[in-house]
Amino acid sequence: MMRYLTGLVAGCMLASCAQAPKPAGGEPTVTIADLAVLEGSWTGTLTYRDYSPPFEDVSIPATLEVARQDEGIRLQLDFPDEPSAYDTSMLTPSDDGRMLNSETVVGRTEDGGAVTLLTQSSCEDDGRMATCDMEYTLSPQVFAMTKIVRLESGEAAFRRNAYAFERAGERD
Repeated sequence: MMRYLTGLVAGCMLASCAQAPKPAGGEPTVTIADLAVLEGSWTGTLTYRDYSPPFEDVSIPATLEVARQDEGIRLQLDFPDEPSAYDTSMLTPSDDGRMLNSETVVGRTEDGGAVTLLTQSSCEDDGRMATCDMEYTLSPQVFAMTKIVRLESGEAAFRRNAYAFERAGERD
């Protein structure tokens, strides 16, 4: 009987360990050091899906200035062909690195000096509830951000926008 109880207790302990959440070190994260490689000047494009039918992609030139600010980085976007259009935003990782702003970091890969982050968050697109998936490519030469929208209504997912930048003055 004792052998049976010992086996039962050991089995239960193994089962509970197998169901325990992954330690924080095993989850994908982002750090301020990952983001700091973006500091400086960038040129590129913004491609976005028009909100009006026929919902075609529109591309416009864009410039970006990235600077460290507090616990994150500040992104200053300008659109040379549309001087009245601009945007300033922040990218700030949480203390544990599991969040980037209000987005949960769900994936991270590294390849040849580039870090690719995948994040996910609840969002709204054109007045409709959705889940937004973001992909960030961070490297000393290339910076890209792509937003994919998955509507709660079940419609096909689509790319809302994509920014593609390279270091200013580094065109081939």
